[in-house]
This record gives sequence, structure tokens and C-alpha cells, in this order.
Amino acid sequence: MFIWYVDYITSPELSFLIFYLIPIVLVSWYAGRVPGFFISGVSALAWSAADVLTVHEYTQVFAAFWNTIVKFSAFSAVSYFVSALRKSIDYEKELNRRLEHSINELEFTNRELETFNYSVSHDLRTPLIVIEGFARRLLKKDSDKLDADCVEKIEIIDTNSRKMLSLVEKLLAFSRSGRQKINSSFIDMSELLNSVVESLTPVISEKTKINVNTLPPAYGDEILLRQVFYNLLSNAIKFASRREDIIIEIGGRTEGNENVYYVKDNGVGFDMQQAGKLFDAFQRLHRADEFEGTGLGLAIVQRIIERHGGRIWAESSVDKGAVFNFSLPNKP
Repeated sequence: MFIWYVDYITSPELSFLIFYLIPIVLVSWYAGRVPGFFISGVSALAWSAADVLTVHEYTQVFAAFWNTIVKFSAFSAVSYFVSALRKSIDYEKELNRRLEHSINELEFTNRELETFNYSVSHDLRTPLIVIEGFARRLLKKDSDKLDADCVEKIEIIDTNSRKMLSLVEKLLAFSRSGRQKINSSFIDMSELLNSVVESLTPVISEKTKINVNTLPPAYGDEILLRQVFYNLLSNAIKFASRREDIIIEIGGRTEGNENVYYVKDNGVGFDMQQAGKLFDAFQRLHRADEFEGTGLGLAIVQRIIERHGGRIWAESSVDKGAVFNFSLPNKP
């Protein structure tokens, strides 16, 4: 009787909101779909009864019954929507929780792997240096006391020790590229590139021509970005070494909030169908007897660029050179 009385003395909109819609929404949200349908039925009956007792709207039983069905259908639709929305939100929360848990597990695993990689690489470095040092000493000071077979075997030891040491150094660099804290600042990329070219002087032959175009300044870690240019230039020189003239072009441009830089060479290039594994660790697109290397240089470059919030990609075709592009933010 109280509901009917309030329904009579208040506006229809207010009584509908207070006694019908809000209870249906609350029950559907907190209790679920079935209780929501139940309260929808109760509300439809209560509303129809209030209309009959207070306004005497219905003169026929059939009209009252039909309007109750319509109200129940409308209330049930509201209940269904609210309960579905709650279920969807709960499901999304559960997915986010699982995703966060998976991300935390993955980050923990990556940290463990990087720590293991760094420890093993660091522990291997010292004995390899010792082996290489003794092999070189034997070849330099005692080669005349050894027969040809012994000299050949020591040379094999020396060569493979240097290869292994190079791999260990690259593994350490790869590990550091993911562990090292980024100390960002504005960088004069032209000055940075000049210092990299100067450090590569021992491997730059007279037939090598390096053309440097305008390089816009960037925002990032100078030490890590120096490694990026060093690796890309080293690769360009290596894979163009069989050309009569080695031509390398370096440049950059500004595109919105980022700068895009490129290193272009006239080397042997590669098949773009294999570009998907270009930046994977230990992946090589050329045989070891064609070009030496560890398969880690580009993986290090990609990790550094991605840690700066940039991206890296390559364009090439077989025997027509390659262009390596990477982007960096131009502001903090």
C-alpha cells in the first residue's frame, strides 16, 4: 500500500525511478540475471496494481494483463543489459588480472635469463682470454720449436678462441643493452656519428666512402645510441666489403614527434622474405663462411631502440644493398 500511495502523490517519472528502475538495476548488478528477472516480474505486477488501485486506468482484465507483460519485458531487458554489463566488466577484470600475472612472470623469467646470461658470459670471458693469450704466445715465441702440425693446431685454437671471445663480448653487450639504465639527454647525432666513424677507422679501407647527410638531434642515452650506430655501420662495411667501391650513406629526417635515421649501403643485401628473423638473436641470413659474425649485432640494436620507445626496420633486395631505418623521440 505504501508504494501505491507514494506512486499516487508523486510524479510518474519519480515513482518509476525510485520504486522500479533503481531496484531492478541494483539487484541485477549485485545479485545477477535470475534475481533481476524475478524483481522485474514483481515490479511489473506492482506497477500494474498501483495503476489499477490509484488511477483505475484499466477497465478490462485483459488490458491490465497485457500491460503487465509489456512492463515485465521492458524491465527484463534492463535487467539483462545490467547483468551482462557487470559480467563483461568482471570478465575484463579477470583477463587483466591474468595478463598482469603473466607479464610479471615473463618479466621475472627474462630477468633471470639475463642474469644467467651475464654471469655465464662474464665467467667464460677470463678463461678464453687466457687460452687465446697462451696460443698467441706459443705462435709468436715458440713456433720455430714446433712442427707444422702443432703450429696448425695452435692456430685453430687461437682462431676459435677469438671467435668464442667475440661471441661472449656480444652476449655481454646484449645483456647490458637490456639491463643498463637509460640516461636520456639531448644528443647531437652528427657529433655522435663522427665519433663512431673515427672509432671504426681501423676497419675502413681506402675504397670506403661514407656520405653523411643532415642528422637531426635526438633524445636518448648517448652510450647506447653510440652502440646502435657502431653496429649498423660495422654491418654496412662488412656486407659491402666485396664491392670494388663501398658506398655508405647516413641521414635523418623529422616526422612529427620522432626523428627517423637511416644507414644505407651498397652491399649484398638480403631477401625481404627473411626480414622477419633479421633482428632475432643468433639468426644469420648469410653463411658464416661468407661473412663472419655472431648474429647478435642487430638484436642489440633492436633492443636499444625499443627501450627508447622507437622502432627499427630494414629494406633490401638481394645484391642491391640494404637500408636500415630507426626512429627515436625528439623530445622527452
